[in-house]
Parts: sequence; C-alpha cells; structure tokens
Amino acid sequence: MALSIEEKSLIEEALSLYIQVVSQRAHPTQVQQIAAVAQGIIKKLDSVGGPAGKNGNKPNGISDEWFKNVCQNCDKLTDSGCSDKVTEKFPGKCDPILHYEREKALKKK
Repeated sequence: MALSIEEKSLIEEALSLYIQVVSQRAHPTQVQQIAAVAQGIIKKLDSVGGPAGKNGNKPNGISDEWFKNVCQNCDKLTDSGCSDKVTEKFPGKCDPILHYEREKALKKK
C-alpha cells in the first residue's frame, strides 16, 4: 500500500522543520549534507510502500476530476506517479489536462 498524499505532505513538512532546527544547532556543512539526504527522501516518497499512481494515489496538485478523467488514461502515469516533467513543476499544466479543460469549456458554451 502506497503512502497517501496527506502522509507524503506530513513527511515533507516534518523534514523541513527538522532541517530548520538542525540549521540552528549544526555546522553549515552538516546542514547541507542533511538537506541533501532529506531531498533524496522526498524524491523517493512516491515509491514508498509499493506502487502508486494507477492504484489510487494521484500526483500532487492534481484534482480528483483531472485524475479520474485524464491521468488514469494517460501513458505518462507510472506506478510512482506522473512521469511528465511539466506536471512535476506545474501540476495541471500538462497537455492532456489542458486539452481536457479546453474541451470542457467548449461543451459549456
């Protein structure tokens, strides 16, 4: 069973707070090393606990509507989430979601 979005967010927040505390007490070199390890952990969160993506966990920043109507049918959705580089930086700005929103807007007119 994969981590939920809430669980991933909690871990990211906890790591961020930990780095803040360490930065007040440790040497800057140590802080940089710990921050690098924390970044590695954050990148691995999508694969912790087994497959995600098509098994029910949607990528961060993606609405339930987008996930149901676009992401689940997209070939860029992997077991660890969305492999699209644009979606990683700008959730909801990938071509399939933009096309979906454009078609939805045209249907309303």
